[in-house]
Formats: sequence, structure tokens, C-alpha cells
Amino acid sequence: MKILVCCNSDLLAFPTILQLKKMGVLVGVCIPEKSKRFLLPPLEMMDLNVELICLSRNSWVNTIENFLKNNQVDSVWVLTFPWFFPKSVLELLDYGFVNFHFGLLPQYKGNDPIFWQFKNKEVNGGVTIHYINEDIDEGPVILQEKIPIIPGETYGLHSQRLGLHNTTLINKVIRKQVAEEFSSLVLEFDGIVYSKKPDEKDLIIDWENQTSDDIEYLVNASNPKYGGAKTTINGLELFILEVAPVDMEQKIIANPGQIIHADAIYGLIVYCSDDRCIRITVTHTREGFLSGVKLFNMGIRTGNAFGRPVDRLETIDLI
Repeated sequence: MKILVCCNSDLLAFPTILQLKKMGVLVGVCIPEKSKRFLLPPLEMMDLNVELICLSRNSWVNTIENFLKNNQVDSVWVLTFPWFFPKSVLELLDYGFVNFHFGLLPQYKGNDPIFWQFKNKEVNGGVTIHYINEDIDEGPVILQEKIPIIPGETYGLHSQRLGLHNTTLINKVIRKQVAEEFSSLVLEFDGIVYSKKPDEKDLIIDWENQTSDDIEYLVNASNPKYGGAKTTINGLELFILEVAPVDMEQKIIANPGQIIHADAIYGLIVYCSDDRCIRITVTHTREGFLSGVKLFNMGIRTGNAFGRPVDRLETIDLI
């Protein structure tokens, strides 16, 4: 088996690339030209001794087609990739094109299933490995494995675990590819389908309607790929990268998004719509990465509120 890898991710793809190299089946790695600044240097440091191909948006199909014909490739493995393979290319290989979709199909199709699974507070993420056809994430399924989402972990940490776990599936996939008979897995469908990349509004914290858990999962879903969950305070736009739940002994009367405690030790504690509180621990702005304590030192105070302009301190009632 000779395998060409197409990828656009380091955490999700590099462990599999290294394992394929150790097995002696890797013949090349393709990456988009636009991603070579952060993908090519570490690939070169791996000393893979295979061709590393940077694909131009205008000529990538011809480049791959020529490589497949000139290098006797048996299968192409895709581990995140921004472009769709035309039918003319998909028909070139005996063992086909295999997509490693880092989410649970069929519920989480399309772009960035990891983000949507986090945002929706799913218990499990996972990987679904399927043959590629002309429809998005609709090809025959080779195998699927669930990976628990650990409470508090971020998009980045979950991606790292997915990438490492993927190496344990390589032999299973190859065995199924070369088997004389193949039977596609039948996956359960519960009606939830996400097929778009999150846009700006998906990344904005809705303090009025989202619960403390909603906000924490959105923050984790946005870290680090989208730079955090977006909000504003006193005219300052910032992105929240980490929060922590806080148990308050007193009954609080405040507005969602309002800071009910601020000091130089604990930083900022914010009231949420479900009558619970979170502590802001890590944020970033155009000026840099800032802790809740730093925000306090910059003048953010009790009574200020996230998500809406506040010109004066408001009263917080603790009962």
C-alpha cells in the first residue's frame, strides 16, 4: 500500500503522517499553499524523506493527478482539507480516497465538527473514516470511534487527543481497504446536521440568553482556533479564552453579563443568565493576552457589564 496524505492541520494530521512513515507506506504529503507558513517547516523537520507538495488553488487538481499517475499511489488519505476532489480524480485509484472526518457523522457534517460538538455541549466527539465521493461527508463509512470530550478541555487539547488516537486506527483502515469484501457501517441519525464553518455571530457570547455552561463551552470551542469567544466591555472588544465556574454562597440580583466582583486577586467574576457565575481567567485583545486581574488593573470594576456599554457602576445586590 502506497499512501499520499492531503492535510491542512498539524495536530490532527501529523501523528498519522509520522506513523505512516514508520510503516513505510507514506509516499508524499500535500498541503495548501496558503498554509505552508505554519505547516511546511515542521513537516521538513520530521525528515520524512518523501515529497512535500504545496498546492496552488488554481492548479491543485492537476498537481495531484500527475503525482498519482507518476508515483503508483494506491490510496489518498485526507486529514482536513479545504477543497473537494472531482470525480475524474476520485476514479483514479484502486483503493480510493479516504477522509478522516474529526466528528461524528452523520450529525456533524461539513466544516469544523469539533467546534459545533463543543458548542452544543456534546459528551463525545470522535472520528468517522469514510470513502470520499462527490457528496460532502456522504461516502461509505469504513469505521467510526467516539472520543469523550473531557469537561474543561479546549478545541486544541481535544484535537491533539484526536490526532494521537487516529494512529491506533491506521491498521484497521488499511485492512478494510484491502479486504476482498467491504460492508459500509450504518450510522444512526438524530436529525442534527451542521455543515458550515462558524461565522462571527456564532463566536459572540450572548450574555442575556446563554447559560454559564453555554458560555464555557463556547469559550472552549473557540480556543485556540478562533482566538476565543467574542464580547465587549466599556467599549473594549476582547476575546475570552478561558473561564472557570464559581460557586457564590449569596443570592445575587444582577443582570446577565454584569461583573459582581472585581479585585486584584480573583480578577473578574461575572453573573450569568442561569443565576450562576463564572470567573474570567484569560482573554486577549489587540494589545495582548490579559488575565482577569489585568483587566481589573486596567479599570474594569464591579457593576461594569459585558456585551453592552456601561457608563457608570451599577448596584449589585447580594442577599
